[in-house]
Amino acid sequence: MKDYLNEVDTRFPVRNSREQKDAFIQYVFEETGRLGYFTSEEHNGVLKESEKHRNLVIGSPENAEVVFTAHYDTPQRALIPNLMIPLNPVLKWGYIFLPVAVMLAVSIGAAFGVRRLSGLEGVPGRALMIAVYLLVYFGLFLLLLKGPANRRNRNDNTSGTAAVLSLAEKLSGVPGVAFILFDDEEKGKKGSKAYAKYKPEIKRSRLVVNLDCVGNGEQFIASVPEAAASDPHYPALSAALEGIGAKTCPSRKASMNSDHKNFDKGVGICACLFRKGIGYFTPRIHTAKDTVASPENITRLTDALSGFVRGLPDKA
Repeated sequence: MKDYLNEVDTRFPVRNSREQKDAFIQYVFEETGRLGYFTSEEHNGVLKESEKHRNLVIGSPENAEVVFTAHYDTPQRALIPNLMIPLNPVLKWGYIFLPVAVMLAVSIGAAFGVRRLSGLEGVPGRALMIAVYLLVYFGLFLLLLKGPANRRNRNDNTSGTAAVLSLAEKLSGVPGVAFILFDDEEKGKKGSKAYAKYKPEIKRSRLVVNLDCVGNGEQFIASVPEAAASDPHYPALSAALEGIGAKTCPSRKASMNSDHKNFDKGVGICACLFRKGIGYFTPRIHTAKDTVASPENITRLTDALSGFVRGLPDKA
């Protein structure tokens, strides 16, 4: 089987600009064509060239019982790492709000400091304070979230992309399965949101299994909404995941912010490390240190998921 993790990471480490996406999309067309799939680039009703979400649909989700997905776009570099903590909501929200609290304190301090140095009072002084506060706060906010294109994306989400391509290879010729590589997840899940809007039947009724950051950490965690848990194929999926030691948790207890959230039966899967005091977490993403993802993780996960598909009743 092909080592998609290392091939994509080596040839297409950044999939951010139009040209970078062009090259990667051509590669996906070639690979999936070799495997016998029909692959289309779908924009899902977005008309402006600058706003196109270039989703890559492999096979026919309309005729599939299960759809495997991942986002292929890569993020900007962030000042503070994006840390996923799916099973510890207190620490998760604390990690999210701590930078905000620091930015507020710095912005307010700068506003008061500039006003004192200026010597302005009354309305001019207050106007200066507001202007300095907004400038500093939003400047820090942009610096926090929007740096230059991140050059290292091995886990987020080359690992998920490689897992979907590996599944397509393992399930070539097997009916009832399709794959989608979503664009613009890093811009607010816009690619999958557009796809779900223009494909409401798939949004409502298909079991969608999304793979995001599955390369770094031996513990797989699956976030499962009630609608997915009631799908007739879910027991077999749950058994396959439990067979590799994955934790399957209700989505209200396992927080993962990825493309599966745009689908009623969307199951999100990630890989985590474990540390006492933190619990399960996925580190280093959106930073230059996102260099760790294991081919063994991809093999272990895709073997389980391909076994699940091949074991469905109508596949016998």
